[in-house]
Amino acid sequence: MSDPSHSMFVRDIMSVNVVTMPPDATVFEVAIAMKKMDIGSLIITEKDRPIGIITEADIVRRVVTEKRDPKSTAAREVMSSPLIHVELGTALTEAMRVMAKSNIRRVAVLKNDSLAGIITSRDLLRWSPELIDILVESLRLRSEGVKVKEESDEIAYGGICDSCGEYSNDLFEEDGDYLCETCHS
Repeated sequence: MSDPSHSMFVRDIMSVNVVTMPPDATVFEVAIAMKKMDIGSLIITEKDRPIGIITEADIVRRVVTEKRDPKSTAAREVMSSPLIHVELGTALTEAMRVMAKSNIRRVAVLKNDSLAGIITSRDLLRWSPELIDILVESLRLRSEGVKVKEESDEIAYGGICDSCGEYSNDLFEEDGDYLCETCHS
């Protein structure tokens, strides 16, 4: 029997009905939407472009434990940004590597700078349980401090450039800032 992970791509299993909210939505509104839709995260978009993600863990770590008021805290203040993403044609194994390297359980799927879907570790494991071996080995090596050489050491970041304020699907990290190609040059 052939390994399905070698011939399947994120577009084959991603969820396409992604819940989004604007960056000025309150954390309380985000939490209500997550509860209503029975989801653990949603994507923050500005002018229909994905700029970040908020997960249940973000709400716990950045709002509840910091004793911030969810009704007056904006999503932009607690979202994880820039948004780590993959493209529609990314292989399932590569998506798992990106997630393991970035220590995340869900990754946005983009097509031409637009949000096309989302894929979670649960989705990956449902379709290809053998991918758990990649995740376990990567996490084991990371905990041992071993630098893992991967097929692609590049993780794609998308969002707002810290220098010029323009949206970019390809941000580069430089001295803790995320810069578009123009500002990075």
